[in-house]
Amino acid sequence: MAAKLTLSRGEPCIGCGAQVGTEHAAGCRESHCPQTGLPQSICSGRHGHSGGGVWAGLVPGEGAAVSFGWFAELRPGEGWVPVEPRPDAVDYGSDYMPDLNRVFSQARWSPAAQKWVPPRPSAS
Repeated sequence: MAAKLTLSRGEPCIGCGAQVGTEHAAGCRESHCPQTGLPQSICSGRHGHSGGGVWAGLVPGEGAAVSFGWFAELRPGEGWVPVEPRPDAVDYGSDYMPDLNRVFSQARWSPAAQKWVPPRPSAS
């Protein structure tokens, strides 16, 4: 049986110091954009919002990557490479982590649901 990854370590937001379960400070660049789902730090910011939202202990896209089983590992000479989840992993670190690049490039953000949804299967 695969171990369940422990996502939130209860650490405060690195952008504004919000504790898990509390609101990000206005303008926090680590909160997600409610229109695109992207971190505020990489969102174009033309949506009339200024950050905020509740800090869940996860960076934007992290929970989605884990729930979709999307991980990447750092390989010398290759960079970050998509891999299958490690069945024995209970944490991740500098060489194995949720594949946020895949979330941001392949998943769809649902503004109504405020969550990432997996891509639709290709019609064959």
